[in-house]
Amino acid sequence: MQDVIIIGAGPAGLTASIYLSCFKVSNTVIGSVVGGQMSLAPDIINYPGFEEVSGMELTKRMASQAEKRGGTILKATVNAIVKENELFTVECDTREKLQSPLIILATGVERSKLNVPGENAYIGKGVQYCASCEYFDYQNKVVAVVGGANAAAQTATQLAHAAAKVFVLNRSDVLRADPVWLTQINENPIIEVRYNTSVKEILGDGKELTGVKLLTATPGSGTPIENVLQIERLYIEIGGVPGTVLLSPLGVQLDERGHIAVSESLETTVKGIFAAGDVISHKYSIEQISSAVGLGARAATAAFSRFKDQIAPSLWGSSQINRSVQKQ
Repeated sequence: MQDVIIIGAGPAGLTASIYLSCFKVSNTVIGSVVGGQMSLAPDIINYPGFEEVSGMELTKRMASQAEKRGGTILKATVNAIVKENELFTVECDTREKLQSPLIILATGVERSKLNVPGENAYIGKGVQYCASCEYFDYQNKVVAVVGGANAAAQTATQLAHAAAKVFVLNRSDVLRADPVWLTQINENPIIEVRYNTSVKEILGDGKELTGVKLLTATPGSGTPIENVLQIERLYIEIGGVPGTVLLSPLGVQLDERGHIAVSESLETTVKGIFAAGDVISHKYSIEQISSAVGLGARAATAAFSRFKDQIAPSLWGSSQINRSVQKQ
């Protein structure tokens, strides 16, 4: 029996574990990939305290800190969450069953993939799903963005600040981005949009991405034209799916975009289940490591308050700061 079970081993889940352990609340973090999407980032430059760090290195540091503070990390996939009275049973693919009165769900967002040959082979070797933290990875390089909505347009605009050339590969004949982003794309000479174009295959030399094989439909022709585009980085921005499938049987309410609806204390509509990170409503999350960390800390303090029936202390090193307002 654990005081709290954390499902998801990304930055939100690992941070929640660190805080709970500091609060002397026993916890286990369960995740199939420690670090989650963060572990795939080759070069992070916007996480405070690190001028530049790889996602794998940051993952190792967070996981090590979580374990040093007293948390347990279980590498497994959660198959089901069953609630009976006031207790949750978490069933894993390793046949382990853990029980706890409180759950923090931090499963993040699973980025949608192209599901084409070469994609899995070059993830982290030129194929990326996030550009906002990897400035040095695309500086002065020829890059491409797959997608046609706001996320793709924003990424292309950002890349154009440092890349030598940016191609936007859009499978339809029009971009679906907001006007403000369309204006920036149309006015930027570095950005070139290729319409009616889809990626057939991702190419590489075994070590790094070298290009993509494209299919481009032409008006009046029933056969798409196949060609190869030589690029050094590929950013896939075709959306994502929140990791909420485990909550459906429990009746947890989702928002209109499929993210978990939470209160200000990050509790879901099912008592005892809290949520943090990219899996929750965009009202609270901006899909960045820093925001996931903050939300993990908030979820941990809320879970502590529920478990102990008291306000969580403020932690700063080995000290605990009194929250009471001192009279002047």
